[in-house]
Amino acid sequence: MQGRYLQELEVGQEFVSPRRTITETDIVLFTSLVGLVNPIFTDEIFAREQGLGTRIAPGPLTIAIAMGLSDELVYGTAIAALGIDKARFSAPVKPGDTLHVKTTVISKRESASRPDRGPVTLRHEVYNHRGEQVCSFERTAMVLKRQ
Repeated sequence: MQGRYLQELEVGQEFVSPRRTITETDIVLFTSLVGLVNPIFTDEIFAREQGLGTRIAPGPLTIAIAMGLSDELVYGTAIAALGIDKARFSAPVKPGDTLHVKTTVISKRESASRPDRGPVTLRHEVYNHRGEQVCSFERTAMVLKRQ
């Protein structure tokens, strides 16, 4: 599957990703990999005592999964990550939540120094299976032009 090239993306275009269910294993593997030991991620009893009901997924895991779900948009055409901005977490993500991402192209331009590419900024809004927005962020990537 090939992603979209710079000239195939238009400001205002919206895309909806496939869905993915977050599992206990996702949370355990991610927190172990990056060394996040906060008990809201690792201690079921502590999380319940804090009123969360269960352990929750770390925000960076939610962003990583959202980027994966929406990657087909620029798969093979994005050649560099330029930034992640304006990340907001509006609701906890728990094991069993099924997420999808609405992506909107918010800016694009041709590179002044490299005419075969240009930066594209995407706004990602992440929703759970109840339709609640759990996260939003913007990411900018360098995207190739079709030759």
